[in-house]
Amino acid sequence: MKCTSKYIAGLMVPVLLLSLLLGGCSAPKEMFDVKSAQPQGFIHAKGKHLELDGKTVVLKGVNAGGWLLTEDWLTPTSLTEDLGGENGQYELEAALTKAYGSQKTQVLFDTYRDNWWTEQDFANIAAIGFNLVRLPFGWKDLTDQNGKWNAHAFARLDWFVENCAKNRLFVILDLHGAYGSQNGRHHSGDTTTGGNLFGNETNEQLTKKLWTTIATHFKDNKWVAGYDLLNEPEGKPDGLTGQAQWEYYDALYRAIRAVDENHLLFLESCWDVDRMPNPKNYGWDNIAYEYHYYNWENSDDLSSMKSFFRYKANMEFWYNTLSYRVPVFIGEFTFFENPDCWRYGLSFFEKHEMSWAMWTYKGCTDSNWVLYGGYERSAASVVTPATDYAKATAIFESVGTEHFQENTALIQLIQEYLS
Repeated sequence: MKCTSKYIAGLMVPVLLLSLLLGGCSAPKEMFDVKSAQPQGFIHAKGKHLELDGKTVVLKGVNAGGWLLTEDWLTPTSLTEDLGGENGQYELEAALTKAYGSQKTQVLFDTYRDNWWTEQDFANIAAIGFNLVRLPFGWKDLTDQNGKWNAHAFARLDWFVENCAKNRLFVILDLHGAYGSQNGRHHSGDTTTGGNLFGNETNEQLTKKLWTTIATHFKDNKWVAGYDLLNEPEGKPDGLTGQAQWEYYDALYRAIRAVDENHLLFLESCWDVDRMPNPKNYGWDNIAYEYHYYNWENSDDLSSMKSFFRYKANMEFWYNTLSYRVPVFIGEFTFFENPDCWRYGLSFFEKHEMSWAMWTYKGCTDSNWVLYGGYERSAASVVTPATDYAKATAIFESVGTEHFQENTALIQLIQEYLS
């Protein structure tokens, strides 16, 4: 969109006047406090804000990355012995099945999941002051490649949601790995497809059936804040969202709404609001647009971070404030190692009432990607297809958060913005 400064200056006055005429001077709505109130209804979109039981709610949380879908840089896993690759979990599972057999491989990953995330982790998140966990999962957590449902398919998702509820935490269910992969990236579970969801009728239908079954299962659960339909749907690596993604979002939207009219739907953009349609064009209601904020250039430089956010704020104003008017959820981000960048970014979210979830709760790094880190990835601590089964079991038995180090400085900084 090309706009001259004269045009912008001329537009701002009527926009500001209109906002006053529409109630800009009215008192702000009371905030919903999940720590002292039980949700009676469902979180829903109202204009650019989220509401719950007649009160404004801002979701502030963290991702459960690495639990149901491992990522080799983040978790003690690797397809290669040099530990340097970025391969998907499903590729590693296939290689381990060749080495150990399918039953032993399943037991091994059960051991990993039983230890990587425990009831203590929910308590840790609640104690920090968050009110949300975004849970990444993949299709293989629930079904086989033909769409046949696994025995006890919902056991882990149910356990996770139930423990969030016990600790007064909302959950966003995030499909990180769709059939065929929506982006061809390692974090979708499979890099071998190159991205084979959009335009593949079989994978599209299987993914749609997956979501309708999930929505049917959780349709009455008020602790589920909503469904994040597709994580980073690039189509192919280095792709962008466009017409193919919009049309498929519409198909998912209508399939889910046929079984669940209540839950908020999160639709992701790669990478900004200008890559998303006006929801009115599709008749979408009760949705939020989701973005992932990673400033890769000069990431620890505050001036670079400010420029990054000026661009985001400009896009938000021209597309969302003036036209789309949907809530914004920053589903993943880190502000890297400069505390001033974190304060600036979190203040930006606060100012614009954006909900957010940082990436991520724990991982094998000493950086500000995580709240619990310091678990060293080495030949002795990482499972590869060459690892002896007994040793692999011992490694996965030692991935509990008690073996990680608390990122105290980052936690304390974030807590300044959680009241």
